[in-house]
Amino acid sequence: MDEIKKTSFGSLQPDVEDILNWNDFSDDDFKSASGEEKKDFIPQRASVSYWADAWRRLKKNTVAMIALGVLVVIFIFAFIGPMLVPYGYEQFNKGAENLHPWHISLEDKARLAEAMKTKTPEEVVEEAMAKAAAEGKKLSSIEIAQIRAKAKVSGEHVDENGKVLRGAELEKVLKKELKIKTRLFGYSDDELKRKAAGESVFPHVFGTDKFGRDIMVRVMIGTRVSMLVGICAAFLVLVIGAAYGSISGYFGGKVDIVMQRIVEIIYSVPDVLVILLLSAMLGEAMKSYASSGKFGSQFVSIMGANLISMFIAFAALYWVGMSRIIRGQVLQVKQQEYVTAAKALGASHGKIIRRHLLPNCIGQLVVTTCLQIPSAIFLESFLSYLGVGVSAPLTSLGSLASEATQGMYTYPYRLIFPALILSIMILSFNLFGDGLRDALDPRLKK
Repeated sequence: MDEIKKTSFGSLQPDVEDILNWNDFSDDDFKSASGEEKKDFIPQRASVSYWADAWRRLKKNTVAMIALGVLVVIFIFAFIGPMLVPYGYEQFNKGAENLHPWHISLEDKARLAEAMKTKTPEEVVEEAMAKAAAEGKKLSSIEIAQIRAKAKVSGEHVDENGKVLRGAELEKVLKKELKIKTRLFGYSDDELKRKAAGESVFPHVFGTDKFGRDIMVRVMIGTRVSMLVGICAAFLVLVIGAAYGSISGYFGGKVDIVMQRIVEIIYSVPDVLVILLLSAMLGEAMKSYASSGKFGSQFVSIMGANLISMFIAFAALYWVGMSRIIRGQVLQVKQQEYVTAAKALGASHGKIIRRHLLPNCIGQLVVTTCLQIPSAIFLESFLSYLGVGVSAPLTSLGSLASEATQGMYTYPYRLIFPALILSIMILSFNLFGDGLRDALDPRLKK
């Protein structure tokens, strides 16, 4: 037999000699595989559930995990923080009014007061009246007005450039000249004395308002209220939207047409206007029921007409987006074989929706609910800022920001703290919701 020519390197022709030797087997090739060989042939991997796989992919999303960590910190701040602070959110601390989130020592305060040498107009008038009385005179109303007008410009200082300094501007310059150090946290004079005596005094970390109420505790309670409103509103949207959308998508036909026309009508209704109208209509009825002493009257008194109207609006209007998402998902899922098999076995429509359709929409349900929370928080804060949201004595981040705008230039920290926490909370919910959507989407599996 002629020698078979070997193919050259890089040729596309098959190696004929190798192909002819494919049928050359030895007895060892037909021996049974050992236990170790069988075990290593197909490596066994632990089965991973849908939720475990979603959690694995979510952990790889750094931004979403950071947002989740921030939300956990905010949750602890809002729900556990008030238990650790000895002040109540309604408590008036006499002598601790308008404290900044920083302080200066009592000695530095005395040095600063001596340098400014400023008296109030009433003190100047009282001194002038006492001096006139000692001389046997009585000041007229015109003379008192002139003294008071001059007293308003007392304590002025002129710098080296000839500029007149007074008030906060003068205080700032004198602090720099006297090298007065500013320390963290706010303390009243009485609290500073107790602290100097060795007594344990809890500081006003965020300062206080004009009534001496601790701002940090109020921000904690406001964050709690805003989070609870967002979560409860999202739960209402979940229940109503999921039920409505699944029924519309499952039955289809004329039922779907009628239900979707209702959704389109609701879409055209302005939600803020509905909340304002409900608040006006329910205001008097809520007040009379709150004072009646009947079951739930205390709860109605705390919530107020505005907040109850907000929840009614959430239940009446805000579920339409959820219903459309679930309807679209149900329209796809109801064509699957297991749904047809359930119908053939005589399962009722309600059981098919509960046991087969909604469980297969769980990813969309979770993600849409999570993204609904920041939307509800923002609406509540916006309405509270306008004064038609949470009613006093209850507070929220929006109402705190509204109160702070009255002294925004003098006490900017009152606005910064609630606005900053509100922004971080809404941003964190949105980022976590985006990460959760990516993790629960089966099309993004790797």
